Amino acid sequence: MKNKFLPLMTLPLTLIFSSCGNSTTYDIVVTMYPQYDIAKAIVGEKMSVHSILPPGVEVHDFEASSADIVAMNKAKLVIYTSPIIDTWMNESALENDETLIIDLSTYYHEDEDLHMDDDHEHEHDDIHYWVDPLVIIDLSEAILEHIVTIDPDNASFYQNNAAAYVAELNSTYTDFMTYLETNDLHESTLYFAGHNAMGLFGARHHLDIHALFEDFKPDEDLGSQQLIAFTNAVREAGTSYLFVEEMVVPKAATTIKNELARTGYELTLLELHAYHNVSQIDFDSGLTYIDLYQRNIANIKLALAG
Repeated sequence: MKNKFLPLMTLPLTLIFSSCGNSTTYDIVVTMYPQYDIAKAIVGEKMSVHSILPPGVEVHDFEASSADIVAMNKAKLVIYTSPIIDTWMNESALENDETLIIDLSTYYHEDEDLHMDDDHEHEHDDIHYWVDPLVIIDLSEAILEHIVTIDPDNASFYQNNAAAYVAELNSTYTDFMTYLETNDLHESTLYFAGHNAMGLFGARHHLDIHALFEDFKPDEDLGSQQLIAFTNAVREAGTSYLFVEEMVVPKAATTIKNELARTGYELTLLELHAYHNVSQIDFDSGLTYIDLYQRNIANIKLALAG
């Protein structure tokens, strides 16, 4: 991925501001959907929240524009995902001393209990830390703390909103875990024709999510032997459902489905959302992280019931 952010550093900041003088000012600027949803839920209409990642855009290929940098410099609070995801991010470009900057990944701490009885490699799990609903609860508390810092007068309002958000998320998680335990579905395997993004989601729910792509990026080259091995694993498992990523044309999954169909093996594709971003339609409808979580749960229940 080319770094288009660094050349901006060769330009005087005043020049960048003047070239985007008509840009809108936002109180909070974020770089990805999960922190947008958290911040929006907490502040309500008290403050404006803007994601520089447009709806429908793949986050791994996104690079900030000069207008995005201006928006961040004008904001009271900037929340970015991590230097690994936001490869273009350079905090030295944010020269407004009054702007509070958060690297959200620094508030994620790996839960060793998740992997105690797991022989799988988890070197990439922490990159997609936001797929774990309990991590989102921790992140909500961190974001709340910084929002109160920039607007202490409305602290009670923000605290109440954050508490409601956390309560609904925790309730959704608890209900799903009860369902899995009651139906003896812990340690079930799901086949995911996507990149290695859902490891923490699987670990948190005691589900083995077998990903097609071993890399943490969705554009990894796929070898024919890798595809054949995955197809055979799906066939041998006898599953009727194959999960695919959000907002990505499921080329590999379609190939697998068509190959199995040649032998009379029917396979249904279901979405397993990794919360990177939402489509324009979902954004316009006000879809939340919890809505996406509930959608994932519904699809997982369908697959496990089958």
